[in-house]
Parts: sequence; C-alpha cells; structure tokens
Amino acid sequence: MAKNQAFSSIPPLNKKQEAAAFAPEESPLLVVAGAGTGKTRTLTARILFVLSRGAEPHKICAITFTNKAAREMRERVFGRKSAGDPRIEPFIGTFHSLGAKILREEASRLRRTPSFTIFDEQDSFSLVKRTMKELGEKSMSPALFRDAISLKKNGGEDALDERKRERILHTFSLYEAALERNNAFDFDDLIEKTTLLLRSDENLRKKYLERFSHVFVDEYQDLNRSQHELIRLLVGEHTSLTAVGDAEQTIYGWRGSDIRIFFSFPSEWKKSHLTALDQNYRSTKNILEAAGSVITENEYESDIPRAINLSTDRGEGERIQIYAAEDEEDEAVWVASRALGNKEESIAVLYRTNAQSRPIEAALIAYNIPYHIYGGIKFYERREIKDILAGLRLAVNPHDEISRERLEKALTKRRAKVLFEKLPLLAEKAPKEAVESFVRDAEYLPYIEEHLTNPSDRLENVEELIRFASEFTSLSVFLERITLLQSTDTKEERGSAHIRHPVQLMTMHMAKGLEFDCVFVLGVNEGFIPHVRSTKSLGAIQEERRLLYVAMTRARKNLSLSFYGIPSRFLSPLRSENITWIGIKNSYEAYADEENYITLD
Repeated sequence: MAKNQAFSSIPPLNKKQEAAAFAPEESPLLVVAGAGTGKTRTLTARILFVLSRGAEPHKICAITFTNKAAREMRERVFGRKSAGDPRIEPFIGTFHSLGAKILREEASRLRRTPSFTIFDEQDSFSLVKRTMKELGEKSMSPALFRDAISLKKNGGEDALDERKRERILHTFSLYEAALERNNAFDFDDLIEKTTLLLRSDENLRKKYLERFSHVFVDEYQDLNRSQHELIRLLVGEHTSLTAVGDAEQTIYGWRGSDIRIFFSFPSEWKKSHLTALDQNYRSTKNILEAAGSVITENEYESDIPRAINLSTDRGEGERIQIYAAEDEEDEAVWVASRALGNKEESIAVLYRTNAQSRPIEAALIAYNIPYHIYGGIKFYERREIKDILAGLRLAVNPHDEISRERLEKALTKRRAKVLFEKLPLLAEKAPKEAVESFVRDAEYLPYIEEHLTNPSDRLENVEELIRFASEFTSLSVFLERITLLQSTDTKEERGSAHIRHPVQLMTMHMAKGLEFDCVFVLGVNEGFIPHVRSTKSLGAIQEERRLLYVAMTRARKNLSLSFYGIPSRFLSPLRSENITWIGIKNSYEAYADEENYITLD
C-alpha cells in the first residue's frame, strides 16, 4: 500500500466473497450480489485487495449511486475519516460527484468557469419555465418539457414524443444556451456533459484513461445509457473493471435504467469473469423463500446467473403474514395496531406511491406512535394539499388572511381572482364536491402541470384527498378532522412508551439499500403494485415485480403484506408453507378474480 496512507485491513469473507474479492485484476469482473449478501463488504475488500497488490490509491475510482453508499464504502476502506486528499486517496463517490470533479477541471471547454453553479431540480424547472415563456411555447407543460430534457440527457432521446420532437429540441437548445449564460450546469449535465467531453476529445479521453487504473461500479444494474457510456470511456484496454449488481433489484427504469446493460456484460466486456454471492446475512428462510417465489416469475434470456435461491443461517423465522383488509383505513389500523405492540428495534412501512401515506399517518397518530417519512414530506405538509386546504378554509372563513395570502402567492393573479369570486359557493358543498370545485375553479390540475415538479405524484395526492373527503358530509367537520390530525401529529422527540424508535414510512423505491427488523408492505393490490400505469408492457410488469421483491427483502425478522380489494397478481406464487393468511378467507384464489386483471394478451 501507499506510504503514509493508512487503509483498513481486508475484512473476513466467506468463500464466494473471497472468490470475488481476490479474482484476477486482468479480466473484467461482474459480481452478481443477491439481496443481503454483503456486496459492499465484498466490493470494499476488492478495493483493499488491489491496493495491497500495489495499485496507486489515487488511480482508483469507485462509483456508487448514492452519497450514503459512498460514505459507507469510504469509511470501510479507510477505517477512519479520510484526509480528503485526491493526490493520495482513491476517488469514492457518486456518478454525479465524479462528473462534477471532471467538469471543474475542464469547465473552460464548455465555456464555463470552475466556479460554475449546479442547478438543482427546482432551479432547472424555473429555467425551463422562463425559456418557454420567452418562446410563447404552450404545446406542452413545463413539467413535461423538463422531463423530456432530462430524458434526452440520460440517453433516452429515442423515447421522445415524435410529434413534438422538433419543438422539444428547439426549446432544449435555448435552455442549454440559458445554462451557459448563467455559468451553470443542471444535475443531468454532470454525467451528460462529462461524457460528451470524453467522447469528443481523444486527448482528453487519454488523460482520464491514464488517470484511473482501476474502476469499480456499484449497483451496475441501475446504469442508464449515459452512465454506461461514461464507464466505457473511463475503462480502456489497461484499466481493470469490477462491477457489482443484481438484476432482481433493477427498479429505476422510469429514470432511464436499462436492465439490458447488466445482461450484456459478458458479451460487451470480452474475457470477463462472473461470480455470484448467494449467502444472505439479513433475512430468515421464510422471508427469502417467499420473496424468491415472487421474483422467480420473471424470466430473462441471459447467460448471467441469477441470485434468486438465497441461503441463510438465520433460521426458519416467522411466516409472512398477509392481511386482507376491508379498505385502506382498515389496513392502516391493522398495521398501526401491530406496530404498537412490536418491540423490534426498527420498523418500516413501505408503499408504492406517496399518496398512500395518508391513512397510515392518521392511524399512527391515533395510536400515538412516532413516525418519520424517509426522504419525503408528510401528507398534509405537501404543497398541493396545503393549497387546496387553504382554499377550503377561506371558503368557510372569509376572514382567514393566512389562507388568502397563501393562495395569492401560490396561484397566478388571474387564477386567484377567479377562485376568490367562487369560493363562497364552496362553503355549502359536501367535502368531496368542495375539493373537486376548488380544483376546477382554480384550474389547479393545469397549474400543477405548469408550475410544479413531480406532477404525477402530486395528482395522486389530490386524488387521495378527494377520496378521504368523500367519507365526510360536513366541510367544517372535514377541516376540523385534518386540523386535529396535524395538531396531534406525534413528534419524534415525544416518543411513545410502546415503541423504541419512530416507524419509518417510505416508498418501496426509497427503501432500496435499507433494512429493518420488521417490514409492513401496504397496498399489495392491483392498481398499486403493479401500478395501474405499469400494466401495458411485459418489461414494466417485470420491474413492478422486482420492486415488490426489493420491498420484501428489506425485512430481517418479520414481514407482513396487506391489501384491500383485488390482491396483486404477484401474491399468487406464494407458497402456503411460507405464509399465513389473515382474514375470513385463507388463500389468494379466494380473493382474486381473474376477470379483474388487465392482461397483455
């Protein structure tokens, strides 16, 4: 190892981890790492192995997808806080941090200074809106234009709407010019522009080929085309490549991830070596067998071994409980009541869409159970919900200046003026009709499309508020109920005598890479998982199945799945020896009705 640089010693490994960590450096290596099989430990051990073989630390490049994963890997490599000196230490960071590092060095090639600004999603969205306003472009909403720009920069230009391609590309060119004027890059540029530079300048490419002797890529199954091309440009004939991933956990197709990149590894990287990790250190046998029976339904044509028959030394464990609820409120109460008596160190409630958090939040508040929304915002704190409730409160109480000011700031002057004229009529309506009238009078759905990011998620939140409002007959009672929910919202610092740590609420996508003693998966029914928007292609259905697999394999000790209405088709392969049905009926067939399914036939 390098002088004056302290690295950790190689951690203890099982035989298959050793085979991966100590594989010859000369051949490209793909480590197929099943859920909970110690991929980070193995990848760290391989970095330490090549260091022990004399590799220069500053010529090592380890790329991850999240800052959390990068921190964990860095801590394991150094065994302490690193000095942060790039001249003597490996680069361990995300794709975007690597791109930013290269662009800072090469900024002048793209007519920026090294002090350029990186625009976040909201900054980028504001710039798109300004560009469209200057053009007088009204053929698409700003949100859809922003998505199209992001898609293009992530290698998905072929998926752009053919009828609108010319307009999109024209707006794109003006947006790019505006970024340059602002001495800025957007987040997607950190990869796209870095790739552009390396692809177009042979001398620059040679510079970085010499910069790195070893490249390590975590979560290889999540690569999109731009990230894949960046890896191709950084790995030459004399650069060692190690990739770690698991096809069964490819869940970001909507962000451009292409599972075909993972499956093409042997044909793309000549003389490559494959090895698989299948010893799970996280979950019990029942959990793994249940998750395995779900994911086995996906079939692929590939020479790469699949890590779906995972073994464990953690024993049989409790059976997976499947609860057939009457509705989403009953489902939430069942989960909260079980969490109340659960003394496990960590509990997570997972769901497919953010809108599903409303009933479980209400149930946890009712049971005085502290909770935290991981990577998200509580339902009644989401902007679109606060806007609508402000309108309803102002309708009931015309003296509410706080609500009036919110709407004046949130909406355009024209929308606000029209809305204020019609608000008095809302006060006498039933809650459901009042919410629908506000949305219509304020032209709020077009407003979401034009002015807010993540419009599809926000529209689902509005739909959930409408559904909840339908349970009430009085607008005042409805608003009072929501106010009481907010005011009694359990704060983490207050705690609860019944539970040690806050329950973690999050989407299934956010749960990737995490683990918990006890996991509840809500809404395992048709329309949620698979999502109603994901039933039109085999590839989308397979990704939804992988998403449920990821959710199930987050559990260490206890796993519960619940549904109401029509159970998800993904429950049908579960074997009786692994599960316990809770409800009047005791099998998937008793609840499922084949005529209700949307098929691909």
